[in-house]
Amino acid sequence: MPETTQDIAYLRTLEQVATDYQHRPKLVRPGQALSTPQVYLKWYDLYPEAMPIEAQQAESARTFFRAELEAGRLALQNELGFIIHHRCSSVFIFYVCTWRNENELWETIYYRDENSPESFQRLEREAITPTYCVWVLGVVGHEMQAWTRYLYTQRDEAAKYAYTQDQLSGQV
Repeated sequence: MPETTQDIAYLRTLEQVATDYQHRPKLVRPGQALSTPQVYLKWYDLYPEAMPIEAQQAESARTFFRAELEAGRLALQNELGFIIHHRCSSVFIFYVCTWRNENELWETIYYRDENSPESFQRLEREAITPTYCVWVLGVVGHEMQAWTRYLYTQRDEAAKYAYTQDQLSGQV
């Protein structure tokens, strides 16, 4: 079969990466799930190796999200999913993701700057917004595969339990 090439003369003008950018891996570590009678959210801490998320930071976030659920500000009901607690320098981004309509991933994003007196803030979205960085995509990709495995099962209690135990750990 002949090789096909396409002339894309403008390709060199399409650059989104600064010339001095140095990409580095991050670590993902499963944490204690956020579990209530209404939801089960797996927990992931995602961080640069040199700046791990401390236990009290993760616990503070869990306490906040539990209060959001109890107050009805985070309107989740009878749902399975996951939270990614992502450290980006002094900013923490929280991706609260749940599976809905059989095969759709829904999310609510919160953030918190550890140098600010403000607590956790919900991100209000514009017409076009950033979604996932490459590190978060590593976790989302794993969760997509775990949910797909679940969808191919009888979707009974044992299968749900298997889904809750299927977590990513290591370098992304």
